[in-house]
Amino acid sequence: MVPKGVDVTEFKRRYRTRSEGDFPQELVLRLRKEWDLKYGENPNQQGAIYVLAGVAEYNTSRIAELTNIQSVRADGKGKGGLSLNNMLDITRAMDNLKWFSQPAVVIQKHTIDAGVAVQRDLTQTQRDLFRLARDADRRSTFGGTAAFNRPLTKETAETLYERYAPRESGHWFVDVIAAPGYEEGVVWYIQSKASDVRIAEFSHLEALPRFQGDDTKGLISIKEMPGGRVGIQDLYLTSIIGAGDFLDHPYVTREGGRIKVERAPTASEKEDLLMAWYLNISGARSNGVVFVRDGVTVAIGSGQVERVGAVEQAIVKGMQKAMDREGIIYDPLMGIAGYEQLKNQPFQGAVCSSDGFFPFDDSLKLLVRVGVTAAVQPFGSQNDDVVIKGANLYKVAMVATGERCFGHF
Repeated sequence: MVPKGVDVTEFKRRYRTRSEGDFPQELVLRLRKEWDLKYGENPNQQGAIYVLAGVAEYNTSRIAELTNIQSVRADGKGKGGLSLNNMLDITRAMDNLKWFSQPAVVIQKHTIDAGVAVQRDLTQTQRDLFRLARDADRRSTFGGTAAFNRPLTKETAETLYERYAPRESGHWFVDVIAAPGYEEGVVWYIQSKASDVRIAEFSHLEALPRFQGDDTKGLISIKEMPGGRVGIQDLYLTSIIGAGDFLDHPYVTREGGRIKVERAPTASEKEDLLMAWYLNISGARSNGVVFVRDGVTVAIGSGQVERVGAVEQAIVKGMQKAMDREGIIYDPLMGIAGYEQLKNQPFQGAVCSSDGFFPFDDSLKLLVRVGVTAAVQPFGSQNDDVVIKGANLYKVAMVATGERCFGHF
């Protein structure tokens, strides 16, 4: 039986076709201050949080509480509340957590995912997921924002401060904790362990827009530019609601017939591909790639100026993080020389998501070399046929989304 597929030959036209929105000639934004921040992005910048007044009035219970984030240190000690950086990390973590109905943990660092773990079977507890997310990148998660999509349990809170040595301090360090709630006594326990931690609470995570057709009334994406200009766009909404929405067996039409991706991903690979695609949308900057294996991030290549560079960056990072976990000492100036010593090759059986098409087959060759077995990408390159031929040669499953998810800044 010949597998069905979708013709991606003309996807590249989408990048060259105007798609104008119905934006007004004059846009007036009415903002209401909610609170003053400790400072902005840096101590020499003052900062405050405002809410779009019209949106809050439109549906307070659905929208306004999404930003109901508070510093819980009631005695005024510690670091003195949330900075703009903290707010940006928390909201970015919420953007990542919103995709998952099952328990998940995100550790955020400078609005980039340092480690993410999503429950794959019911035996995994919140504590297990936290450890998986933490150990995905022991160096980068140190001092990050740990966010949960379930109330924080006492067991997990204790794990935040268990004996652990990525640094000479002997324990992992968390700067900000964010969750939709806390079990009784957890906030007190955290404050007793660290006077400088910031504790935040959020709600209505499930109401954040995700998919095409979701209600976005009054919500826009605003990008500030120098000289008093701002760029306005719709919120990014994906058409990929579940793994069944991936376009299996994509093909291009060339002289001589169709060139089709032959292998479809397994059920397990599809779960990882879906997770990787979602994290590509909200957890990486363009050019960005996300690697996932068994519900845990392996590495993220983010903000690179060439696609293959994002893949190279992620592979180097992923190998280094694996060497950290196995206690293998490496010389940073030697890159990942010695990665063959690893007992557990981190990319073996992993999947890769790319926020834009692969322009050449160079990225694919790197994926194959480290053991990646499946990938998801928009397609639309002039060289889709070359990439598809490579995927078939190496028996890599490669599904299409038909949509790009660049996040420039």
